[in-house]
Amino acid sequence: MLSRLSPRVRMLLTLVLAVFAVLVLLRIGFLLYFLRPQAEMNGDALSQAFWIGVRFDLRLALLVMLPVAVISFLPWPLRLRDSRIAGALMIIWLVLAALVLTLFYIADFAHFAYLGERINVTVMEFFNDQRDSMAMVWQTYPVLRLLLMLAVMGYVGYRFARFLLNRYRSQPWPEYRWYIRLAIVGACVALFCVGIIGKVTSVVPLRWSNAFFSGNVQISSLGLNPVVYFFDTYTNQGKSYDRAKVAEHYDQIASYLGVTERDPENLSFVRHVPGNGSDRRPNVVFIMLESLGANRLGLYGNPTGATPHLDALAKDHSLFFPRFLVPASGTARTVFGIVTSIPDVAWGGSTSSRNPLIIDQYTLVNQFDDYHKLYFIGGDAGWANIRGLLEHNIDGLELWEQKDYDAPTVDVWGISDRELFKAAHKRANEAAKDGPFVMFIQTAANHRPYTIPVDDSGFEYKTPDMDWLGKYTWQDHGQYNAARLLDFNINFYLNELVPGSAYDGNTIFVLYGDHNTRGTFGQHMGWTEHLGLDGYHVPLIIHAPGLIDEAREMEMNASLVDILPTTLALAGLPYENRTMGRNLLQPDPDWNYVTVFGGDRSVRPYIGLVGPEHYLQMYHDGDQARLYSQVEPSLDNELSEALPEKKAEMKSLLEGLYETQRYMLFHNKK
Repeated sequence: MLSRLSPRVRMLLTLVLAVFAVLVLLRIGFLLYFLRPQAEMNGDALSQAFWIGVRFDLRLALLVMLPVAVISFLPWPLRLRDSRIAGALMIIWLVLAALVLTLFYIADFAHFAYLGERINVTVMEFFNDQRDSMAMVWQTYPVLRLLLMLAVMGYVGYRFARFLLNRYRSQPWPEYRWYIRLAIVGACVALFCVGIIGKVTSVVPLRWSNAFFSGNVQISSLGLNPVVYFFDTYTNQGKSYDRAKVAEHYDQIASYLGVTERDPENLSFVRHVPGNGSDRRPNVVFIMLESLGANRLGLYGNPTGATPHLDALAKDHSLFFPRFLVPASGTARTVFGIVTSIPDVAWGGSTSSRNPLIIDQYTLVNQFDDYHKLYFIGGDAGWANIRGLLEHNIDGLELWEQKDYDAPTVDVWGISDRELFKAAHKRANEAAKDGPFVMFIQTAANHRPYTIPVDDSGFEYKTPDMDWLGKYTWQDHGQYNAARLLDFNINFYLNELVPGSAYDGNTIFVLYGDHNTRGTFGQHMGWTEHLGLDGYHVPLIIHAPGLIDEAREMEMNASLVDILPTTLALAGLPYENRTMGRNLLQPDPDWNYVTVFGGDRSVRPYIGLVGPEHYLQMYHDGDQARLYSQVEPSLDNELSEALPEKKAEMKSLLEGLYETQRYMLFHNKK
């Protein structure tokens, strides 16, 4: 069968298989040399990690083949069959590939032996102290033997390249009809794409986060490919923190966070919060309201009636936070923020959940001691590497995603929210019989393409006059009805499924928006709309019959990172807090501020500080600081000259908060 293939296909297939076989053998060697004790205790987990790693190896083998494939398709006079230039290019590439791969694997094995982690971009820091680093390498490793190995592998690469080229040129080319050639090319492209993606059942590619399914770093290391992982970390460096600035602002930020046992030398922000001593341990359900901005709700004066059930919920045994803002707009940033209680202030073209260097995070979710921990998402959790963030950091997490439901896929975001609530409720009802649980439900339907599922729910699509809807932020009927459907499904869950269940009457429901979507200017909104903060301004409702006697509006500024500390306090549980989150049930009126992060987050983001009456915005480096009033909100009403002391006070606090947030991203390990 293989003899009937063209020389080009046989050459490329030989190259892929040869490189792939070497990479798999190196993976086996890594397992046997470094992880033999773990293999005896965690056999199943290591098998899963090994399979993930093998797929990364295949991706790398295919990428090594790609330039050779390009060279083989060059037209005359650079045709590989007879061109010296093309042949030289192929040989040079394969020799370089052999040298680079060998160097990477030598460095990776040495790096793991020395630090216990796979090679990543932090190795570049050693070049800042070249003399000491080189001396350490010379004294620690058999450098001459390793250089000899590098030379040998370069020679092997050369001989292998010559072998492939000579065989390619000496083999006869079979005659194919055009449609057979087209079919062969199509099959090769399809197999190549599947190999690069690393999955057959999903369009979400295999990512480094898949290797972090276990909280055990040693096991995760087996699922990584050193070359792929290095470049993943290289492209996700972001901008590092300034430790000197963190130290400079330490006392100020410690006061903001309520740190009583201060340690400025180690920059510790740890707080120990006692519980209320009650034996009652309520369940907790966090519901992320996808893309639901504050300006869409009747609670904030929107008269279009899109959210009648949420509006009513806020007035029934609930705490409603009208001045709640997420620190950064975007679903991935909000998931990271809710789990870690640290604002996702990563920039440089990526988000924190995608950065392998900060995958290891302390989370207050684990302070729900002896609770079942559940997370429900209707689509693929590989999106934005959310799976790695969740499974690596939340102890004993039971993660449900698209493949786990017996429900049809309705669009790119997976199953419908209604089916998501059904599945979450069924599992929660079972879990509640065995003890308390904490559960996250991540909705998705209030998001383009605004799919309205065909089901028996009884939801009715409405088309009010667009001129009227346009006055109150709605861009079209699809956007309006998607928000209505989200509200409709919230009512279905809370008022139809939960009543009479095993967790009815002993559960805290926390409903929060992850960000707002674009819309028209809302005539009913105030300062957030006028100052360009509508993307961050979202609802937060904590509904807890049995724990909250009367509905209350909480007028302080509140942030996404405050949700977990506040919920733990409401539940009466003791917890250790190392994060940027604060308990909103005991606000300090002297520190009534929250931050936002936005603008051009790839090159030059801005940061902002929302106070009780003013808003300060500036670029991340402190440039162009501007102070605005919330009482008379307008971007044309700049108050820097009128209130220089207020501006200086807020600017100092904002600098301290921003630098501390960046520092915590790298110093919040489990």
